[in-house]
This record gives sequence, structure tokens and C-alpha cells, in this order.
Amino acid sequence: MQKKSLTGWDVVIAGGDAREVVLAEALQNLGANVCLFGFAKVQKSEGLQIPEGLPLKTDVLILPLSGVNAEGDIFAPYATERIQLAALQSLFRSGLLLLSGSMPKKWQLMLAKQDIKLILTAEIDELALYNAVPTAEGAVEVALRESVITLAGSQVLVTGFGRCGLPLARLLAAMNAHVTVAARKSDVLALVDVLGFTAVTFESLPDVVPEFDFLFNTVPALVLTADVLAGAKKTAVLIDIASSPGGSDFSAAKQLGLKNFLLRGLPGKVAPFTAGQILAKIYQNILIESRRKEGENK
Repeated sequence: MQKKSLTGWDVVIAGGDAREVVLAEALQNLGANVCLFGFAKVQKSEGLQIPEGLPLKTDVLILPLSGVNAEGDIFAPYATERIQLAALQSLFRSGLLLLSGSMPKKWQLMLAKQDIKLILTAEIDELALYNAVPTAEGAVEVALRESVITLAGSQVLVTGFGRCGLPLARLLAAMNAHVTVAARKSDVLALVDVLGFTAVTFESLPDVVPEFDFLFNTVPALVLTADVLAGAKKTAVLIDIASSPGGSDFSAAKQLGLKNFLLRGLPGKVAPFTAGQILAKIYQNILIESRRKEGENK
């Protein structure tokens, strides 16, 4: 990661998992004054000295990639109690930079009225592309653990060929799996074909799904419907890595007896150090750019 000084920045990281701990350490090493909130249970790495609690003020507030849900809850597995966005309102002020994966509309409107700059980090393409690698590795890890056969030589379906689908298909092919990719657009299907994968349309899924040993979904809309899954092998493993609510009918999968997994936050679970370094790389650039624009507007 290129070194860019963050000296003079006051940063609060509220909620998150092991990757946010790595992020905190990385930002501190860049010179920022970092404070953690919602990490009472975390086991800090040796030598990590970061205060916990809420300061009187901050320049930037960082929330997890999972963001804030409709009830205002913040993902905080290391907290000893439930954390809500409302608990952070003492930090809200004009000019605050707030980074969050997602944010309910009602809160977005409130933040805008207070002249708080909100950046929805889950929508940053660069971050999604970097995170696709640990996400793909995590999905493969689950597949290997939950199946009685190897990926090598198996028939694998990947639905979707976007930021997660493409690296996942490449990883599976590198493990000698026979990879078929389902997509909707003709240009995407052409790319699938050019890269050496078997291309099928979503409409053809009911006809081809009986062939597959593994089903990987990356589409955040229902594509692996009950009708599609009805034809799947009883031994098939279904793994969904799409953003909420996923793209698989899990109720149908359960009734059919299929092993099924809706996987969330894989980078933080399978590669927290790498995932934290990715966040630090992206976020430091956001902070530097924000201050540059602030200076230009003065």
C-alpha cells in the first residue's frame, strides 16, 4: 500500500469485524488518530494500542461494509451490546465524512440535512473488485468442506458474470472444474464463451441444472428459483454469495434436501488481514481526496 500521510485526521471506526481492526491499525500507522467503538470483545494483535469509546468529535466516521440495516443496527460482532446509528449522533456535525456500506433512506435524508458527506462504500467498484478475490476463495472453501467430491472434474454452475462471478469462474476453472456460466446479456454470454467457459442463458437453467454438482450464485435477484432447483441433483451443493437477499430460493432448497449456504462478509471471515488492507488502501485515498477538494473549495 502506497504511503500517504493521514496526520491530523481524527477517525472513529464503529462496528465491524476483524478486517476493521486491521483497517484501524493501518490508518493509525499512516498517522491518523483512530478510535474504535464496538470492539470490547476483540482480541487485539500484540502491540496494537487503539483507544475504545467515542471522542467528543471526529473528522471521519467509518461503519462496516454491511452498513446500517432498516432498524438502524450496525454490524458489530465484537460489541458487548447492540449498536445503533442513533448512538453515534454526538459525532454528527457539518462537514463530517461518513463511510458506510449502506444506509437507510430516512437516515440519508437526515445526514444530508446536517451537511454530512455520506459515501456508500459497497457501491465503490474498485473495492468490490478487490473483495471479489477473497469472496471467491471463501466460497470455494465452503464448497470443498461441504461436498463429498472434489471440485476437480466436477460440473459447476456459476450464475452471473460480474465482479464476483468472473473471478469465481476463473478460480474454479483453475482447479480443473468444468465451469458453466449463466448470464442474461448477449455480450456477457459472448465474453463467457471467449474466455473458455460454457455459456447458458437463465431461461435454459431448468434444462441444464441436473448436470451440476455445485451451484454458485452471484446474482442479487431470484434466479435459482424453486422450479430450477427442483431439477438439481440431491447431492448438489448450493452456495450463494450475492448481496442481500441473495438469488436463490432457500426455502425450496431446504425442502428439496439440498445443502445450501447464503454467505455474507466472506472477506472478513476467510482473509481478514487482506480484506482490512484492501479497506485501508481504498479509504486512505478517499480521505486524501476529500481533504484536497475541501482545500480547493476554501
